[in-house]
Amino acid sequence: MKTTRSLLVLTVGGLAALGFGVRVQAKGAAAPFVQLPSGELKWEEFYPGGPVESFVVGSKEAKHGPTAFFIKFKPGFDSGWHIHESEYSGVILAGTVLETNKGPEAPKPLGPGSYYMQPKTVHKTQCIGTAECLVWIFEEGKFSFTPTTEDGKPLPKQGPPPASAAK
Repeated sequence: MKTTRSLLVLTVGGLAALGFGVRVQAKGAAAPFVQLPSGELKWEEFYPGGPVESFVVGSKEAKHGPTAFFIKFKPGFDSGWHIHESEYSGVILAGTVLETNKGPEAPKPLGPGSYYMQPKTVHKTQCIGTAECLVWIFEEGKFSFTPTTEDGKPLPKQGPPPASAAK
């Protein structure tokens, strides 16, 4: 756990140093100092039974970006095919992630310390192996997630189950 926390601190600090941090500040104003110990992160389900996420910048409901957040996947998780409205960068902090997109490059297992940039293309995310996956995501645009078919056609939105099914 100590190694994961150290890697987390180094990764977040490194991302900020590379310009992946928040750029929303008044002209000439100094950026605020921010510290957020892992024990103070507020986690919420992305969808019932799905991964959990903790937003540091922005939120799922934000009308514009940037957004930055941690996301945890259970071993064996498979997001299914989907797309986002903007590209995003990810850094693997724990576990092994497989990012598969419809481009020509074959997916590579990405372990702790690995980086990827996901363009605005149909893709899926998997947590392979037996360990939980923890990923830091930075997205310039607003957060979005649209489930699709493998060829990129949006899936119909699912409403609540019929009243007869709830019995």
